[in-house]
Amino acid sequence: YPVPPEPGGAGDAEVWVLMGRAIHTVAFYEEASANSARVDSVSRDQSFVITGEVHAPFSAHNDLWYQTPLGYVHSAWVLPVRVYAPQPFISDIGDWGFWGEVSQIYTDARSQPSLGAGIMYRFYGGTVYHVVESFLDEAGTGWYKVFDEFPPTSPRYQWVLARDMRRIPRREMSPIHPFVGNKRLEVNLAEQRLTCFEGDQVVFTTLVAAGLGQAEGDPMTDLATHRGETAVLLKQPSRHMSNIPYKEGMVAPGDIFDLPGIPWNTFFHLSGTAIHGTYWHNDFGIRRSHGCLNVSSEAARWIYRWVHPIGGYEDDFISSDGRVGTPIIIY
Repeated sequence: YPVPPEPGGAGDAEVWVLMGRAIHTVAFYEEASANSARVDSVSRDQSFVITGEVHAPFSAHNDLWYQTPLGYVHSAWVLPVRVYAPQPFISDIGDWGFWGEVSQIYTDARSQPSLGAGIMYRFYGGTVYHVVESFLDEAGTGWYKVFDEFPPTSPRYQWVLARDMRRIPRREMSPIHPFVGNKRLEVNLAEQRLTCFEGDQVVFTTLVAAGLGQAEGDPMTDLATHRGETAVLLKQPSRHMSNIPYKEGMVAPGDIFDLPGIPWNTFFHLSGTAIHGTYWHNDFGIRRSHGCLNVSSEAARWIYRWVHPIGGYEDDFISSDGRVGTPIIIY
């Protein structure tokens, strides 16, 4: 598994602490067991320090618990986030801008560079965006303008506090083993496991949360992750995924999702299914998605960097086909 960088390795702005964000209301226990005494609880988007990990029975697919100052909490609905020191304002971002990731538990994206402007979205820690403009307001507060490809009409941009957005260094997006041939990626849906091979050697493996469907139906509408042989078709560091309908009643209210800044997307089917980072759950090894392969954001970044095609830092998307993209076998 990829090893995270050491805290403090590149100056104060790179100092980080591992925090947990509650995705829903979660309970803390005296021991790593739901049968032990319940000692605390926190509500959605509240945060706490993660001090360790423990494996103890909970569900058939997920035995990971986090140790915290509040007690033990099961990992399924806790997102681990690297929370960095406040980031320096970058006034000169160049012609293209840069890739940024939210470096706090969350930050509010606003319609204008002002704390009084309307909130359009809540951007969560670890999500990724293309920063295209910087602005310093009258109070001396720095802001970044980020591009949003959804909705397809204006405004298509939001503004976030610069101190909450970390510039992603080029080294963290550089290709992994770019000149190694005979790469392939296999996904075992029965085991909910993704494995990367270089020849016969396993170089990476991680649990996934695949599509909720069981039967193989129309891949454009079925929620199952389709089986078969395919390849990497498109890579994007950031994608706003949404199924908000343009007509009332087209999608059941409980099935609607609207998720900006999904990080490290590796698309493998024309229906839009991809391997990508996940910030709305932390429960892998069981079917949960609308057809995509949910993985942790760190796993998604590793896969994005490892698969072909190779692109540059200043690429919003990198197109491919079956002749160039890394083969993917799903069974």
